[in-house]
Amino acid sequence: SANFADPTSLDLDDEDRDLDGPVQICGISVMFGDYEKTVKEPTQPVSPSFPLFLVTDQEHLLNPPPNVTTAWTRVPVNSSLWQEDCLRPEFVGAKNNPCDRPFVFNIAKFYKMQFHRVPQMREAGCNVVVWLDATIRIHGGTFLGHMAHRASRGQNLVAYIQERHANGTLAREAIESRYGKYGGKQSPAFGPPQHVWEQYQYYLSEGYREGWFRNEPWYDEFRGVERNDGKYGVFITCMVMFDLRRSITRRFLDCWWRENVLRSTQDQMSFPYCAWKLGVPIRALPDKENSEGGATHNAYFHKMEHGM
Repeated sequence: SANFADPTSLDLDDEDRDLDGPVQICGISVMFGDYEKTVKEPTQPVSPSFPLFLVTDQEHLLNPPPNVTTAWTRVPVNSSLWQEDCLRPEFVGAKNNPCDRPFVFNIAKFYKMQFHRVPQMREAGCNVVVWLDATIRIHGGTFLGHMAHRASRGQNLVAYIQERHANGTLAREAIESRYGKYGGKQSPAFGPPQHVWEQYQYYLSEGYREGWFRNEPWYDEFRGVERNDGKYGVFITCMVMFDLRRSITRRFLDCWWRENVLRSTQDQMSFPYCAWKLGVPIRALPDKENSEGGATHNAYFHKMEHGM
């Protein structure tokens, strides 16, 4: 079972660095293949300005025409970043070993879960990172500034609640993920069947229980607004803020990536599992600081349909 900690004292160990230092926030997104068609430029200038990195395998996106103004620094795919992972004993022969199964959805997950290994982000000094799906268009110019302020006040692992679930259960997420892109019958870009229900059964065998957080002393604060009460437990990972200055964050990202390789690319299954496994709370949005809207439309961004 998980070893729960008081979130007010989380991560304050010898591994943590510069928690009192300045936040350098960055954003990262990926566009592989033709799943998404267009780069989502912010509708307002990001103010203050922060680096935004777009990783892509598309040549025309890497080198936009000179007359195109973009907020995104383009980054080519670098397969050397995960070569060592392919040889890790527990990953050899695994379902989604990135060398054996380099389907684009799988490689995109590497950048979503292991962005701290991307040289361009390390060189930029990014110590707080906001992951953004390629469906996200920032329309609040102060969005990243707000996220930096949250990190400076100790917030971490900030994500929107999965609003379509009335009861916030991972079982419901698993049932809804058995078909579609995780069922192995769509584009080869999504890879083979991911067996998400079996993943859920494995989590139960590990000791995961629905609603494990309800009696935790931090729950009332971390659940966000009151209407999240029946939904906390499953999150939309289209936007997540991570504070890399905290050692728990890297452990969380490593857990998330391990689950991707060993079990499935359905990261909304493994996201709450890793929170349970490590005993770290997810800070749910909407909350009292940003109470309007949900994951598809809010004061920060608009989540567009896939394929646009």
